[in-house]
Amino acid sequence: MPAGDPQPHQEWSGTYRYRRPTDGKWFQFGTDRIKAIDAAKQLNLEFMRGADLVGAVMSASSESFATFLDTYERDVLLPRELAKGTRGLYAVHFRRFRKQFEGKAVDQISIRMVAEMLDALTPRTANQCRALLTDIFNHAAAKGLCPDNPAASTINRIEKKLRKRHTVEGLKAIREKAPAWLQNAIDLALITAQRRTDILDMHFDGVREGFLYVVQKKTAKASDAAWIRFRVTPELQAVISRCRDDVVSPYLVHRKPDRLKQKQAQTKDHWTKVEERYLTRAFKDAREAAECYKGWKEEEMPGFHEVRVQSLHLYKKAGKDGQKIAGHVSEGMTKNYQRNHEKIIWSEAIPDLNIRKSPGSFVPVLRRHKKADLDDRLKYLILHRKYGRDGVIRTLDP
Repeated sequence: MPAGDPQPHQEWSGTYRYRRPTDGKWFQFGTDRIKAIDAAKQLNLEFMRGADLVGAVMSASSESFATFLDTYERDVLLPRELAKGTRGLYAVHFRRFRKQFEGKAVDQISIRMVAEMLDALTPRTANQCRALLTDIFNHAAAKGLCPDNPAASTINRIEKKLRKRHTVEGLKAIREKAPAWLQNAIDLALITAQRRTDILDMHFDGVREGFLYVVQKKTAKASDAAWIRFRVTPELQAVISRCRDDVVSPYLVHRKPDRLKQKQAQTKDHWTKVEERYLTRAFKDAREAAECYKGWKEEEMPGFHEVRVQSLHLYKKAGKDGQKIAGHVSEGMTKNYQRNHEKIIWSEAIPDLNIRKSPGSFVPVLRRHKKADLDDRLKYLILHRKYGRDGVIRTLDP
């Protein structure tokens, strides 16, 4: 039998209330703090009498938390087809949960137990664990294994983000110190506002019929917004053209490794594919070589992910909502990818952020085009820049 809280809860109005541990019902205790605490302690003593013996008997017929966690992983998480990185993060949290609630039945875990575990973690990790535990207990409650959701009764912690945003001058300096393949990755991130994993997964054969097709790995199973086709604007086409070089690769962002290791050859889809960790490390090296953020602490240094943040900032500054381009989801969006779907509905975005270098910075200009203007520009490009009518270059500039 779970014990109640040692102290009553104070409401915003200044009154105190007590939660009966047997059924979760709340009782008003007035405004006198000393009396409220004294009454709560007396009640807790009564409820705790023989609790260890009763708990042992009750847990014999209750499912253990560890057992249900195995069921949750198999029946709930597996069908969601989560990204590899997400699965790895959940595995770390699951190890923490198993250790924290070892030997406990699902219905023996109280709000206080969950709160004590979360209080010992950093705000970001605590919020991640809280969200995951809330989902776990929701499924447990739906099966009648616990009367309520102890994780849902806790409160999210306030996360203070330490990393700063890139400055335009700083990002320009980093780009100048970066190798060509990393410059292409930075440019694609600026124009499309996509995550690192999606930038590295962009294929040349994804450019067709005037669009660049992208399926975001993180949210493809949760939202229509993850299925995006970017119109190949002149700005985007310029970057795609720069991605074509003397190295034959199916990926827009690619590199010829200095030395091809046997293990890499077995794990990579293609020997020219850039791994996420390698990109992060290369970006850090270019940032350090640029010396653009002197005086900033290490934890404040922006990485490659913050290029996406900078892109959204520039789109907003230019007067356009970058949420559709970024593929951000909202609560009302439904699943696009389902096993019985015959047709995928693509969300269309126009990535026309001008990142051509000016003497001092990138040019954060987002032009608003009318259809007639687009037709006139396309005719000009066909005549003078050798573009096809679908927006794809047929003859590359030397």
